[in-house]
Amino acid sequence: MLLPWVALFAFEVGPAAGLAGSVIAFALYAVVADDLNVTPAFVTGRLASFALIGIGLGFAGRRLRESERTSRRLVEGLPLAMYIESEGRLTYISPQIEELLGYPLEAWHSDPNLWRRALHPQDRERVVASYSAAVAAGTEFECDYRLVGPDQRTVWVRDSSTRVDDGKRPYRQGFIVDVTLQKESEAAAERNATLMRSLMDGTVDGITLTDRDGRIAIANQPMRHYARELRIPNEGLMHERLLGIADTVVDRDRYTARMSELAAAPDTESFDEFELHETGRVFQGFTKGVLGSDGEYLGRVWTLREVTQARQVDRIKDALVATVSHELRTPLTSIIGYLELLGTTNTPLGEEDARYADVVRRNAVRLQHMVEDLLFLARVDGGGLSLELDRADVTELASSAVASARPLAAAKDVGLEFEGRRSARVLVDAKRISQVFDNLVANAIKFTPPGGSVKVTVTSDDAATVVSVVDTGYGIPATEQSRLFERFFRSSATSHLPGTGLGLAIVHAIVESHGGSITCRSEEGEGTTFTLSLPMDPLATRQGGRTASYAQTPDLREELQAVKH
Repeated sequence: MLLPWVALFAFEVGPAAGLAGSVIAFALYAVVADDLNVTPAFVTGRLASFALIGIGLGFAGRRLRESERTSRRLVEGLPLAMYIESEGRLTYISPQIEELLGYPLEAWHSDPNLWRRALHPQDRERVVASYSAAVAAGTEFECDYRLVGPDQRTVWVRDSSTRVDDGKRPYRQGFIVDVTLQKESEAAAERNATLMRSLMDGTVDGITLTDRDGRIAIANQPMRHYARELRIPNEGLMHERLLGIADTVVDRDRYTARMSELAAAPDTESFDEFELHETGRVFQGFTKGVLGSDGEYLGRVWTLREVTQARQVDRIKDALVATVSHELRTPLTSIIGYLELLGTTNTPLGEEDARYADVVRRNAVRLQHMVEDLLFLARVDGGGLSLELDRADVTELASSAVASARPLAAAKDVGLEFEGRRSARVLVDAKRISQVFDNLVANAIKFTPPGGSVKVTVTSDDAATVVSVVDTGYGIPATEQSRLFERFFRSSATSHLPGTGLGLAIVHAIVESHGGSITCRSEEGEGTTFTLSLPMDPLATRQGGRTASYAQTPDLREELQAVKH
């Protein structure tokens, strides 16, 4: 009868107490039992049995208590509150609940309704109904809701529990995790997403974001509106959808080629303008790749803007400029002619009158040049630019332009240098190309302060002749370089100098009409480099769709005929 008590004592207290209890129990056992045949073997065996039971259960109890303490420390060290509920009452909750919400641990055990009272009023009905349904069905429960602490602070938690049936009395075990920061981050992300959508939908331009394969991820409201109006297909990759309206575009071949190029090289940046057949509406399309912080290609942004009204204004403006220019040409010619006659009669002009007349003549000539520039651009727009093609040495043309500009450079104290070997004879309109060189060299000198330098270099190979004009002048701000070849555009860095902003537009038109290209590289305060490339045969390599007509000299016609035969 004593042995069970010894075992229980040893289990609860430990192995030492178990050994002592075993010895006492054996002694009492030996005293009480009169009929025992007490021999040394009996004493040794029975005492050893008592001792083994006491010590063994003592060690087992200690290990169990240590394991329980370890488990409790582990549980109470987790960043969550664990709880056990049995028959609708809370039987255990870990101390973390006090730090999480603010109610003392005792309050949770003493107040059965504390959890329901702590629920946020806007969440209470929903959460209680969901939890009650899970308890009734014996299923898992998981829910995000808000708890309100005694100091009225609100904490978002995620509550997860499940039914445990150990064969005796089933209970519900779960844990509560603080997810306030996560909820605040989600709310901030949602607000930012809403702001971003509002920003995109509030723009005039249609904007679409596609993934790396061309699938549409985001399309703002203007883009969806354009898609409906232009009848862009609703399915397929972005470039496939845009190809669906190719037949409605005026320059179908160029439009199709661009879409194919974007499909083949998705990270290529592009800018295009196209017009629709039936409506005459004009759109500009811009695309740019989206790169990650490591340079990985992630997708592409597509922007669509309607410029129909702007192009109509441009046409009206161009027509007005052309008309006014035509009307100004005749009276200007007469004014300049009569100014040239002043002082040539028997009554010469006085010194002061001659100076006044010279000022009038110079300004009239300047105005005449402006009128000629405007008429030239009007002819370009109307497809009336005519090139008289012949074989010419571009190096010689550039050298002549430099030689003509030397007096201007010397008067301004700007160094002027030329470098170039005799190049192959290129098929060009020598007069127009000379106009290009005169304009570029004069601009370089004009926009270079005294003490600076200008260098013209000519190189050539079998495909093209390349001319560069490098100056150490004022430079052009990076934000303005894309507009350099626009008509009437003048850089803010050189706005203090006289000019019309037409020279580079004319240069660009002439070079493009020759099938060539011109680029600009500039750094503000450091200088500017214009580089133009002229192909050997402009008839085979015309770019940009620039309209021009070509004529050949008799010598060139004979040369071409000889080549054909």
